[in-house]
Amino acid sequence: MADPAVFLDRDGTLIEEVGYPTRPEQIRILGGVARALGRLSAAGYKLVVVTNQSAIARGLMSEDDLHRFHQALDEQFDLLGARVDAYYACPHHPDASQAQRPDLAIDCDCRKPKPGLILRAAKDLDIDMARSWLVGDTWRDIAAGQAAGLRTVKLPTGDPRDGPRPDDLAPPTAEAPGLDEAAGIILAAPEVAPQMAEAPAPEAPAAEPQAAAPVEEPASAPAPTEVEEVYLADAPVPEPLPGAPGPAPAPVTEEEPVIAPRKIPAPDAVRGPCARCGRDVSESDLVSGAAGEHDGFLFCGECLARQPRGGEEVLPENTADLLRSMLVELRRLSRTRPGSSFTFLRLMAYLVQAGALFCGLVLGLVSDDKATYLQIAILLQLMVVSLLLLERNS
Repeated sequence: MADPAVFLDRDGTLIEEVGYPTRPEQIRILGGVARALGRLSAAGYKLVVVTNQSAIARGLMSEDDLHRFHQALDEQFDLLGARVDAYYACPHHPDASQAQRPDLAIDCDCRKPKPGLILRAAKDLDIDMARSWLVGDTWRDIAAGQAAGLRTVKLPTGDPRDGPRPDDLAPPTAEAPGLDEAAGIILAAPEVAPQMAEAPAPEAPAAEPQAAAPVEEPASAPAPTEVEEVYLADAPVPEPLPGAPGPAPAPVTEEEPVIAPRKIPAPDAVRGPCARCGRDVSESDLVSGAAGEHDGFLFCGECLARQPRGGEEVLPENTADLLRSMLVELRRLSRTRPGSSFTFLRLMAYLVQAGALFCGLVLGLVSDDKATYLQIAILLQLMVVSLLLLERNS
């Protein structure tokens, strides 16, 4: 049996939006993401990342760079006790004037807002699309999810290019302030409601019971489509169908007092995860003193109480969460300072640089064969550049 899935945008949904991230040290997982992924995975959802990566077409990174980026993201998710099942990325860009790779300057069907990535993943991973969702922070994400027939959750965007909802785009199923809240909406929602799609069918015969044609016409497409749109827009109060017969409003008035429209509260903005337990620390907690920041790390109220103060050295009661967060931070710091260690390749580069200076400035000036020594100095200088590039990519 096919499994349901949650399709996830990457930048602005899982990690901070920084434009065109190309290096692993730019990864910054958003607060609550690891917990949300764990909850969805435990509920049986496959987790599939679908992301536009025109940086490849623009020449800012290669396919191998993107693979290494996602490997580094998986490593950090693993340390936080989370995972994703697959990554699907579109490397194309439709504007040839902005693409440095002509082979990728095409108007493809996989670049969101088109649903190509989602449909390909659904075929590869045997996904039940009727029970699946998409979560993203831009309207092109929502458009791609709706084009694939998915229910959608819209998050606040950090992309300045994303404006108001386009007029031709239907509202998302729901909106949430973060991925953890979106996971709560998905887990609380009913699976797919076939009963809702079948409800209008009995109403059609009431209008003209002696004719067969009018009965088939609303039941084939218009009535289910109309009900499905109301469900996808997450508007529980049913609306009367256009042109519906007279008896139709009766069940609608009966259901209105029972089904209340969902209102998603807007909680405090999340500043980041606690460095020990991983729980979200909100701005109001920091202002009120219920949480705090110590040595550049955020701590919730419970963990902050165990933080050493005034020269005391207090060992944490449970070191597992602290060690896990330390591993994440050390991994991130090691990537942000790739040149801080003194490596063998750098030592060789310094020695060759010294030889190049000696040949160019000393022997090239005092020797009779100046041209030869200057050529040697140039070759040595090129070797220095090669060694430094090799050390940077290693």
